[in-house]
Amino acid sequence: MASPKPQIPATVRRLESPYRWLERFGAVAVLAVMAGLFLTVRAAPAPAATQGFASTDFRLEAPAEATSARNGRITANVATADALEVLGASQIDASAAATALREAAPTRGARLRPGSPFIAYFDETGPDDMPVLTGVSIRIDPKTTLAATRREDGTYFASVLSAKTSIALHRISGKISTTLADAIQDEGGTRAHADTFASLFPEDSALAQGGRKGERFDIVIEMIADERGNFLEAGDLLFAAFNGEKAAGSWYRYTPEDTGVPEFFNRNGAAGDEFLVRDPVRGGEISSGFGNRIHPITGDMLLHAGVDFRAPTGTPIRAAGSGLITDMKYGEGYGWFIRIQHDRGFETVYAHMSAFAEGLTPGRTVMRGDTIGYVGSTGSSTGAHLHYEVLRNGAYVNPMTLELPTGRDLSRNASAFNAFKVQRDVIDKLRGADPVGPAAGSTQTADLKATQQGSR
Repeated sequence: MASPKPQIPATVRRLESPYRWLERFGAVAVLAVMAGLFLTVRAAPAPAATQGFASTDFRLEAPAEATSARNGRITANVATADALEVLGASQIDASAAATALREAAPTRGARLRPGSPFIAYFDETGPDDMPVLTGVSIRIDPKTTLAATRREDGTYFASVLSAKTSIALHRISGKISTTLADAIQDEGGTRAHADTFASLFPEDSALAQGGRKGERFDIVIEMIADERGNFLEAGDLLFAAFNGEKAAGSWYRYTPEDTGVPEFFNRNGAAGDEFLVRDPVRGGEISSGFGNRIHPITGDMLLHAGVDFRAPTGTPIRAAGSGLITDMKYGEGYGWFIRIQHDRGFETVYAHMSAFAEGLTPGRTVMRGDTIGYVGSTGSSTGAHLHYEVLRNGAYVNPMTLELPTGRDLSRNASAFNAFKVQRDVIDKLRGADPVGPAAGSTQTADLKATQQGSR
């Protein structure tokens, strides 16, 4: 009888795909994306209605059948539908609501702006105890809300809601403890208000850098408020008073009917000392003056029709005077530039910018000292600088030697001065008799006028 053959142990070899590492990487990436979504969009209780700036109280837009609200924020890397799913909406509802919102948005069909806060409303008593998305409210800007509501057939209807707003005067006064900008921003103003304030007292160069500790200031600004009394955004600086070491005085913003251009006047109706400032870049060094020169790029002898101010990229550029923006675009030689039309036949041009100030558009009025853009090196340029031009009746003039007209005196025109006094007295009534204001940190508000900018 033949002896049995020895048993050979069986082995099993696992066949791995040569792309196994790619599959593992993909799995890790999916997990990372899911974690990012949950970190980016968090469910939270609906915000309480509080007095504050840029309030996001959506409760008036909540659908009647909503039993809960969860808030989140649109981001650059997360689609609106994905964000709604993370908050608990079904894939079908999230996609339908996101489509309705996108089609109803002012920028129809475009993705919603990253950073926009939103609230998703749910009916927690849906079928099988699953939450049903009943509506979404997205704050597009301080005065506009985009809202979607679920219909009975499960589709969503979206529309744009404009808040009923009013304009109120808001006073901020006190002493500088760190910088002027900090003191103003702490009470609801902006850095632009501080820049305009500093431009009204050019004799004190330190004020543009923040001022000195203990110096007293008093300002009145316009505030746009909704029907619930929430401040939505800050408007123009209407009044500025300063009691400092090297400068003192007070200025009232007023727009004469005959020019339509706002200016700052003292209590007696006289405007500032110069119609245009000669140096739109504070601290900028003149690198090339007005006149004929050899062009640094072409080598040709040409008229240099302006003055160049050398400064680091990003340095703020201020409007040389109050006026209307008539041009704002990219020019082949100028790069990014702005042209401003002023009263009395004057124009100014600011070229080679790296960027424009936020919110500016052609047709908008700016005040002397307002930040309009930032130093750059765009167009035909060999380095970061501002090319500044002044034209009078269409002809180029030298900004450094031009005899600029002084500010206007309203007291020479009885009707203009009387109209100015009406606005001045409204501001003075808010401020009281104190010329500079009470103790540090004091704020006051007063209704100025109601404006209907839309209805719900």
